[in-house]
Amino acid sequence: MIKAVCLGFLAVLALAAPALAETPSTACLAAIKAATARHKADKVPADCWRMGPLHLGMNMVQARTLLGTPGASQNFTITYRRRKVPVTQFLYVYPRNLRSWLKLAPSRVGDFHPVTLRLDFSKDALVAISLGAIARVTVPPCKPSVQRRGFVRKGQDFPYGFHGLTLGATVASVEQRFGNFAGRASDLHVYLPVPFLVEGRNTVSGLRIATGAPFEARGDVPDFQLKLDPRSCLVTGLVMAPGH
Repeated sequence: MIKAVCLGFLAVLALAAPALAETPSTACLAAIKAATARHKADKVPADCWRMGPLHLGMNMVQARTLLGTPGASQNFTITYRRRKVPVTQFLYVYPRNLRSWLKLAPSRVGDFHPVTLRLDFSKDALVAISLGAIARVTVPPCKPSVQRRGFVRKGQDFPYGFHGLTLGATVASVEQRFGNFAGRASDLHVYLPVPFLVEGRNTVSGLRIATGAPFEARGDVPDFQLKLDPRSCLVTGLVMAPGH
């Protein structure tokens, strides 16, 4: 009887105890900036690799619980140091209710700029998070017979960033926040050995964080096949697939 009471008391204490707080963004920024300067990423707290509620290391069930069923998914294998690594990728489009929006308020093809979120899992652990505003869009032939005004979305559709870094920020501001890039091309900027990649020439059009070298590659962009209203040629729907 006494043992049962003690166990019950301990259970109540466990429920009442506050959850461990995540590392503040200010501390994460300082750790990432220092790791970049020293070329050592092991001092960055593990929970700093997050975007909103998504964090590297979470499993597929946790991701689905947060975001729901992905709009598309694929399985593939990458080769790293002669080793085959299986990957499952989830693709989400933002705004999450984009299909409903297009049915109610069609947009012009030129105003179709969805944000995509790609989650890469290996052995049921999230190993990379990619956020981007670039996609391959296929538009069917259409000649409008009526003129209608398309709906134009404004604002940021993806509600989270990476410690203050969001799509549309200037590339110059990235170095101010995280330190100097380890390597850069015209539209690709890399931090090493910190697994962090930024895309964009003058403004940030994509970013990716990963657990390590095998998963740093950004891969191909998602594919969108648009459905148009035959009279106005406004976008009323879409079919999406991960990039190959």
